[in-house]
Amino acid sequence: MEATDGKIVDRLQSKVDAVRAKSCSVCAGSLCGHEILFSIAMGLAEKPQCANCLAHGLGTTMRQLRDHLRAHFRQRECYGEVWRRENEREGFPGDSLPQCLWPESEPPSANDAFVETEVTVKPLEEADVIGLAVEAWDAGDMACGDLVLALRVRLNALAAGARIKLTARDTGAMEDIPAWCRMTGNLLLAQHHPHYWIQRKE
Repeated sequence: MEATDGKIVDRLQSKVDAVRAKSCSVCAGSLCGHEILFSIAMGLAEKPQCANCLAHGLGTTMRQLRDHLRAHFRQRECYGEVWRRENEREGFPGDSLPQCLWPESEPPSANDAFVETEVTVKPLEEADVIGLAVEAWDAGDMACGDLVLALRVRLNALAAGARIKLTARDTGAMEDIPAWCRMTGNLLLAQHHPHYWIQRKE
């Protein structure tokens, strides 16, 4: 791992450590490090939630949410490394599925497979012509949880159905933004990195 990547991992680990003493902001239950990492990825570091409450708020099952986020983390080295650290902290092999969220007694369920929503992306030229955005925000090189946290705050300040044009230069945004939109129910209208047109959910 390069030094720059190491700094990103250390910053993400610091965020997890800062939240470690908190309880779920919805049910007041205890949080494991993996659930804290879920909350950070969803932009909820200030008000972390357990996996069950987070899934309920997104209108999905805990199993679907955890499997989707775990697959996403495997593609992002910073999250993957912190995941391994949290596993070791809780006594699980580095890259295993922790029993706090994947209990051995859990029966498999074909119905709980996470279904990826196909994103229909308009060509950039059409998106520009029809004037998709009512607000523009340049997030610069902001990465990982910082980007979706700030995006969530900005969208929440807009009216339902309002649109924003996001400029995000971090290469991880190409995966993070579509995944975050799918999980939160906000609509990704168009994308052409580093530009993303997003409509706040109704």
